[in-house]
Amino acid sequence: MNNMISQQGLIVIFRGVPLEKIPETAKALYEGGARVVEIAFNPSDKDTVKKTTDIIKKVYETMGDKLLVGAGTVICEEYLMAAYEAGAKFIFCPNTDVDIIRKTKELGLISIPGSLTPSEVMTAYKNGADIIKLFPITKDDLGYVTNITRPLSHIPFICVGGANIDTIEGFIKAGALGVGTGISILKPELIENEDYAEITRLTKLHLEKIDAARKESL
Repeated sequence: MNNMISQQGLIVIFRGVPLEKIPETAKALYEGGARVVEIAFNPSDKDTVKKTTDIIKKVYETMGDKLLVGAGTVICEEYLMAAYEAGAKFIFCPNTDVDIIRKTKELGLISIPGSLTPSEVMTAYKNGADIIKLFPITKDDLGYVTNITRPLSHIPFICVGGANIDTIEGFIKAGALGVGTGISILKPELIENEDYAEITRLTKLHLEKIDAARKESL
């Protein structure tokens, strides 16, 4: 599973996609080549545990094992356990929480905590993180990405926060193995209008950008 994330280099983040549109959205992503998706919790929604786990289950119901499904914005053990019981295979966090990292590994899941500083990165990695989510990172932070990935080149990084078609190549060339993004593929207007063909096209384009950047970095 960890290898799939590293090889794919793209994690598509579901945030705010209605449950009834999950099946066609998941199919569109798969047609575009995506193999890894994250279903994000929404801490400001009191019903987020049920809503998020329902989506995780719906993706599996629709796609089976064709997609590797994880949970995002996992900021507490309640979310972690709910995601685990729903079938999530990896845990994406916005922060470095040692307790969550350790519990994630105890459950046999892939841990991808959010870190920004070198100290946070090393703390997360020493406590079992498989991949570091460098967050928040924007297009203006490429120099920072280079400066943190070079001395910590033994640690795999994914950039999240400013990834889109125009920035992907820069992040990869700066040292990231991939990116996490939702809004640049699952645009609200595309979901609302059920323009699944465009979602497929954008997915392909993102993957092509990752592939091209990796080739140029060799």
